[in-house]
Amino acid sequence: MDNTVGSTNTDFCNFSNSVSDAYISGLWCADGYHRTSSIGLSNTDKALIKRFSEFLLTLLPKERLKLRIYKPDNYKRRTQAYHIYVNCRPLLRKFKNLKENIATSIKYSHIFPYLAGRFDGDGSVANDFYSDCRIVYGNLSEAKQDFSLMENVGFKKMKIYHYKTAKTFCLYVSRLETIYFLSNIYPYSSKLQKSVFVPRRDLVI
Repeated sequence: MDNTVGSTNTDFCNFSNSVSDAYISGLWCADGYHRTSSIGLSNTDKALIKRFSEFLLTLLPKERLKLRIYKPDNYKRRTQAYHIYVNCRPLLRKFKNLKENIATSIKYSHIFPYLAGRFDGDGSVANDFYSDCRIVYGNLSEAKQDFSLMENVGFKKMKIYHYKTAKTFCLYVSRLETIYFLSNIYPYSSKLQKSVFVPRRDLVI
């Protein structure tokens, strides 16, 4: 198996195979990093960096992984940030193709793990775990793709808002469906499992 930079072999990673890969795909779509031949994740949460690192180690040897740590400063950065990445064009192509074709790449049984990754990367909810549940996107097409996936698993009251000043799109989950959403992503979400949220078992599908 040739995983070297520039290799044309792209058969070593299939995101439709596992729940954990579906989560990683959502996490990368939210906070992913890529350049000409490198693919990785940038985040301030060490747990998410560790989780992405563990995924990379299932595909590539440890010496291929590169980690950068950005210390807080007095200007742009208030918290320490981490950047984990590898140089691997085949894996980069896999991730980019996945992001462009989420609607057809994520199986029905993997929608909630994928959404958990998206939520951990770019999602939030109010402290009451009831209001202001949302996922932020950099463009409308990605928000629409996730909107469709959520419709597939029974959501009916989502809305997408465009914040022109921030140049972002937010997919909001209705208060009537927030507990259902959080309960179903909870088994996969690092963010929720570190919180005091208690899932409703009777709502988990």
